Amino acid sequence: MRGAVAILALLVGQTPLSESSAPEVEPTPKPIAKKHIPDYETDCRGSDLFGGTDLELGAFCAAQKMEYVTARTLANEVLNRDVDSIRGHYVMGVAQHLGEGNLPKALFHLGRAESVFIARYGERPALDSTPWRVFHRTMSELIYVHGEMDHHELKIEYVDRLERRLEIDYEPLKAWPLLKLGRYEEAMAIAERAANHKEPWYRAVGLTALCAISSEQRKRQEAYEACTAAAQRVTRSERDGAIELSNAGAAAEEMFRFDEAERYFLDSARRPPEGSVNPWGRLVRLYLRQGRFAEAVSAWRKMRSYRASRPGSYLDQQDQSEADLIGASVLLIAGKPEEAERITARTVHRPDRQGTSSAATEQNEGGAAITDRVAKLTLARRMEEDAAASEWREALSLRIDAMVLRLEAWVITRTAAEVLADRDRLITSLRPEVPGSLEMPVWLDAEVIEIVGPGVAEAALAEARAEETLDARFAEQIFLSLEAEAAFRRGDDADAIRIARQALDALPPSEALLRARVAAIAQAAAREERAYEDALGFLRVVLSTDPQVIRRLGMTLPVRLVPGDESAEVAAAIDRLEDSPLLEEVDWGFWLRVHASHVELVAPDGSALGVVPIPAGRNDTPDAVGRRIAKEVQRELLVPNVDITQADIRSLDGSLGTGGKATERVDGILDEAE
Repeated sequence: MRGAVAILALLVGQTPLSESSAPEVEPTPKPIAKKHIPDYETDCRGSDLFGGTDLELGAFCAAQKMEYVTARTLANEVLNRDVDSIRGHYVMGVAQHLGEGNLPKALFHLGRAESVFIARYGERPALDSTPWRVFHRTMSELIYVHGEMDHHELKIEYVDRLERRLEIDYEPLKAWPLLKLGRYEEAMAIAERAANHKEPWYRAVGLTALCAISSEQRKRQEAYEACTAAAQRVTRSERDGAIELSNAGAAAEEMFRFDEAERYFLDSARRPPEGSVNPWGRLVRLYLRQGRFAEAVSAWRKMRSYRASRPGSYLDQQDQSEADLIGASVLLIAGKPEEAERITARTVHRPDRQGTSSAATEQNEGGAAITDRVAKLTLARRMEEDAAASEWREALSLRIDAMVLRLEAWVITRTAAEVLADRDRLITSLRPEVPGSLEMPVWLDAEVIEIVGPGVAEAALAEARAEETLDARFAEQIFLSLEAEAAFRRGDDADAIRIARQALDALPPSEALLRARVAAIAQAAAREERAYEDALGFLRVVLSTDPQVIRRLGMTLPVRLVPGDESAEVAAAIDRLEDSPLLEEVDWGFWLRVHASHVELVAPDGSALGVVPIPAGRNDTPDAVGRRIAKEVQRELLVPNVDITQADIRSLDGSLGTGGKATERVDGILDEAE
């Protein structure tokens, strides 16, 4: 996740509503009486200070043990007996927040607890004669809920009210909402005071805030130093620190220190889950970027298990769409556009809350729109390929579905274009690993060029270069990659080839997917220039890393269709493949040797580039067999192989087993991702 730093768990809590702004979600409900009251205990940590009736204490203790269903049931019974129970509303608010993830209802009950308390005891209660500790818990819980709901002004207001009412200083909690409001100087002053405080909690909150503030101000080195300083605080303990370590990994990634980032993310993943951060998700993106597909699939599985292991469901709305889009990225690379599009289509209508991330909502919405656009166009292309190998009725239906998808992609492109109309957002989205950019993988960044147009993109790239502070050896490889695509989009093929060569020379193997995209652009430009030998050389880079980019970019694979035998089935398959929008039959291309049992892709020098086994079918007609062969070739030819030995998959537990087609590795977990 680029440019988004997670808030420290201590920062993500509750936030009280003011009396005047208590949410008018509904009138005070008449709780439904329960026929059965579950067993409960009244003696738990903090119960002596919480006070109240046995039932109120039982509800509180259930919440303390994170038994939120029981807590909600008991709190409901408390409110059934006393609709103005401060303790009942407080526990119900906690249960709705941490157990149900229903933030509006949580605010209603917490706001009610606050207003009833003030009506009875006043805004500044006597600390020796009132249940002020319940008031303190209510105010604290409200601070965190408001923060999760992006109510940043209210969060600040309630931190101030807590100090005024109970003389409890939670000033460090103001740093995060001030950051989200763009009030960086105020946020920095508070964070620096907290970072130098004698109390460990203050220091932890302050260091995390300094990490986020420096990152959002695009001060890479300062952010890296602050984030790693926060991480150093927790390196000797394995009881906590997931957020600090994950933030340090993100800061290291912004500095292009990928090995260091991976170590931080893995260390974070070994700690108990905290907040909405998910280090496995960040590892998925890192591994995909590097072309380490086996590890990416394994990390994807762990990412979802990690989310499921978090206590309660209240943080799901903070990162559900992000998790979905990470999964969609895996599916796109694996040649599963159908499944990817189902996921992206729902994420664009269900953006995450951004209360616990330093990213802005627009960043996520724009990134989701572009990812959905790519998924829709890729699936449309797949359908058009299938249509070429289908009977006319099925082919007509597929072509209509593809047209609908292309129309939907055009509509969602307008959403992305609106986000990119902001000059600063456009420029940052063309800079390498910089906060403020659209939240999407680096190998999709060049989609921005097609959306805004090459002329606008090149002007923005010039400004991005002028603003960039990253070491030139890292920044230049990214800018060259984008400039090559811009040159190709404006029709200057010779310039595109020249710049693409420079980019490929500069890009390290760790930028595997970006290298594949640059090579795909270069081969398309070389074909326009009739430099066919160069085109095949670039295509070998593509096929060895990310062959799906050919389909994602709407390009074709140049081939010579060669029958492996003289059977009618093979002849029928070649007839169908000649009409495939995925293939372009040329006399200079790769050899595609078609057999009834398998199809081979062979380079001009005789080296094998891929084999597609053809599954046995019924005793069909030659035409039916030919269609089956053509469909299998189109679906499997560009699917990357998983080389399980390319990295230490054992460090992730080796759950993938042996190698094989990426589609096979992904199929086993698709149902879980839906």
